[in-house]
Parts: sequence; structure tokens; C-alpha cells
Amino acid sequence: MEKKKPVSNQSQNPKKDKPKQSGINSFVRYSGMGFQMVAVILLFYWAGSKLDARSGNEKPIYTAILTLLGVFAGLYLVLKDFIFRKDD
Repeated sequence: MEKKKPVSNQSQNPKKDKPKQSGINSFVRYSGMGFQMVAVILLFYWAGSKLDARSGNEKPIYTAILTLLGVFAGLYLVLKDFIFRKDD
């Protein structure tokens, strides 16, 4: 009497599923990086606008400076994740 192997729900050839899954993972990873960058820039912009409102400057100097710093911080975070990403 032979024992039957349990039937799994996974396909018999895992290499066929790998490219599709990898594409979805890449999309999620990179779109997450974009949202992270936008969130950092908006946070710095918000802080700059609050500082300008408090100080009563004619020109939005704090908004400009902090938004620029937010762009650099967002780029740093995204590039750090992009360069040092872990391959699954």
C-alpha cells in the first residue's frame, strides 16, 4: 500500500509564480518609497508654514527653507532604501 503525498494549493513549479510575485513586490516597494518621500516633504512644508505664521514674516522664508530640507531628506530616505534594498 502506497502512501499518497499531500496535495498542496501551491503550483508544482514555483519558478512560474516568481516573476509575477516579484513584480507586485517591486511595485509595492517603490510606490511606498514615493509616498514616504511625499509625506516627508509635506511634513517639512507644514512645519515651515507654521513657523512663518508665528514669526509674521512678509516672505515665507521658513517655508522655503524647510521645504527644501524636506526634499533633501525625502531623497536621502528613498535613495538609501533603493541602494541598500534587500533582495527577497
